[in-house]
Amino acid sequence: MFTMFLGIYTVQAQKDIDKGTETIKGFFDNFDEENFTFTYLNGHNKEDTISFPRITPEMLKKYNLSNNKYVGKTFNIIFNSEIEIEIEEDGDEQEYIIRTIIGLELLEQ
Repeated sequence: MFTMFLGIYTVQAQKDIDKGTETIKGFFDNFDEENFTFTYLNGHNKEDTISFPRITPEMLKKYNLSNNKYVGKTFNIIFNSEIEIEIEEDGDEQEYIIRTIIGLELLEQ
């Protein structure tokens, strides 16, 4: 699929990075009108942040993360990742990892 946006051609590669889903436990930090951001412990047991530009309509309906009601709450976050490739007019390619929340489980009330 090719889309022209401000002189940049976008090609979406519809392949999962890990051919499946991932689950992490994290605290909801905020929604900045573009990304849903969570804090979690990474593989080195250090605090890190992860952003999700996409969420399924079902999960957004169940947990409206676009308001402050869930800030600081702990969730199990189930997501998948895709690689999106942007090809600029000069032919340079830029790869981005796009994460989509496909499942949420609130761990505390």
